Amino acid sequence: MVNLLQRKYAGAIQVRDERNPLEPYLHQKEALKALDNAIVKSEAKRFSGLLVLPTGGGKTQTAVQWVLRNIINENKKVLWIAHRHELLEQALSTAKKNAISTLINKRKSFNYRIISGKHDRCRNIKKEDDFVIASKDSLYRGKNHLVENWLKYHDDIFLVIDEAHHATAKTYREIINVIDEQSERFKILGLTATPYRTAIEEKGLLKKVFKDDIVYEVALRTLISRRILAKPIFKELKTHISMSLTEQDMKTIIGLDSIPADMAIHIASNKIRNNRIVQEYVDNKDEYGKLLVFAVNKIHAIELNKLFKERGITSEYVISSDNDIVDDNGLSKENKEIIERYRQNKFDVLINVNILTEGTDVPDIQTVFLTRPTSSEILMTQMIGRALRGKNAGGTEKAFIVSFVDSWQDRIPWVNPKKLYEGEGIWNEQINVNSRKEPRLIPLKKIEEFIKIADDSVDTTELEKMDFIKTVPVGFYSFSLSNPAENGEVIEKNCEVLVYENTEKAYQALMKSLPKCFEAGELKGDEEVFELLDVDVVNQFLSDSETRPNTTLEDVKDIISYFALNRIEPPFLEFKDRDKYDVSTVAQYIYDNELGGKRKKEYIDTIWEREVSFKVYFNYNKLYFRKCIDNEILKLEEPEIYYETKAVS
Repeated sequence: MVNLLQRKYAGAIQVRDERNPLEPYLHQKEALKALDNAIVKSEAKRFSGLLVLPTGGGKTQTAVQWVLRNIINENKKVLWIAHRHELLEQALSTAKKNAISTLINKRKSFNYRIISGKHDRCRNIKKEDDFVIASKDSLYRGKNHLVENWLKYHDDIFLVIDEAHHATAKTYREIINVIDEQSERFKILGLTATPYRTAIEEKGLLKKVFKDDIVYEVALRTLISRRILAKPIFKELKTHISMSLTEQDMKTIIGLDSIPADMAIHIASNKIRNNRIVQEYVDNKDEYGKLLVFAVNKIHAIELNKLFKERGITSEYVISSDNDIVDDNGLSKENKEIIERYRQNKFDVLINVNILTEGTDVPDIQTVFLTRPTSSEILMTQMIGRALRGKNAGGTEKAFIVSFVDSWQDRIPWVNPKKLYEGEGIWNEQINVNSRKEPRLIPLKKIEEFIKIADDSVDTTELEKMDFIKTVPVGFYSFSLSNPAENGEVIEKNCEVLVYENTEKAYQALMKSLPKCFEAGELKGDEEVFELLDVDVVNQFLSDSETRPNTTLEDVKDIISYFALNRIEPPFLEFKDRDKYDVSTVAQYIYDNELGGKRKKEYIDTIWEREVSFKVYFNYNKLYFRKCIDNEILKLEEPEIYYETKAVS
């Protein structure tokens, strides 16, 4: 069996004497030159940087060409790791296609090995292997074999990490540390379309892994203008389906980007909603063309597939399989065959549940249906990206992004794909808090606060009593935590901890206290760490909580959990110009100039359109803006309502 595995998943790639059949696009040539300047021309023994190209921009092709020419051609070793089998096979296929004499002119062949749960094993790696392509889990489990069979024979290693926004995971970091300890010269290149928050100003964990930051990046719009990526056309359709939410539902959705099971079943089984989705495609089939549907869950995929077929539309669905015969992606053999037939245009519509978000290449998808909402900007970016392959890259001229929007009473800050694309979120790869482009730096928790203020059924009296500028955070900690789910999977919890004027010093003290708590070694859990914190620090968070909007003990524990895992404080994004978000100045002008009725509305409309900062801060929702202005005007008109002196108990 081992010999069969070795013959199938390891061997020699012969260098062909021919010119490059895939001429790089301009942005790829720019990227290759940037990599040369950053790595080849540097004499440093260590390097770690990112290559950032939007989905469809050819990250794998660019990186493979560079490592073949500069690493393999020089008889050095490449280790390429990823977290999905399909990404591994894509890397190997790309390496074989590019094994040509214009890139490799000093060798006639080179040895490869592909390692994962479905390919070869780490124990079979040989010191003669030049290009090792491995899943991070298999490599992590077999890191001792990696050292004994390979690393100890080579002192110059080049590591490529595909989908590098995952590289902050503990398994990746431990693999990196093992190679670093064994190698005299060690360089890392991360590939990603979504390097979430990697600005120079931020002390994030991703920046800690990739110390040399972004080597090359290209704007999405640049690739659209060059027809490398398709021009997106956004369409939003109301389903007229109302959703009732409890506070726990909101926490689940916002914190874990997970729709509660009973609500998911309600959405998936709703016949009116499902017929609306299918009818939209039937009515526009000629325009929409090849369609990819992102469904809520398995039930939803099955129901939609049934409806499509009833309407004469050829369709299939792929979902994570519950049986044991699956690869690391959760893809069964049947699912892989379905995806391949979709690539070959054997049917028009593919419905999927959490599979075709990254690392899957189907270039001629014309339309994406977003039938499941998400509060994750990264997930939304990946879903949109499935349809963005342009005409000059084997794709389409236009891409239709169709969102099906339910009525959540404006209580959930779902990511709006159009606003995300227009630069409000992570399409702008490097978030710069000083940028005039005004990227969306408003945490979901702050938006949730505005939602509550706009909801008359929620008592926000204590919050509204505060001077408005004190409700504007001085900044926020932004990070994620991995939490095990009941089904054994890992769910990423997105944490955004708001910091205000009256909690800033407490958080600073917390950060100073945390390292001392871990000096004695690994502690058992968050509770134990919390007990070791300075008493005064704890008291600053536990006392008088009514005066601090959105400050909870859970926030503090999340920070402790992050520090326990990563041994650094979480990334902090600072609001440099808080004053420009202060709506009390707008209210003061209205009050002083006795603006009312039509004049008041005209003034507010002018401010809203002129001041981008207000739009960004209030998540482009004018209702929140108006509610806060009216509240500030009422403070000026009836100060006794807000500034009653409480008797000291």
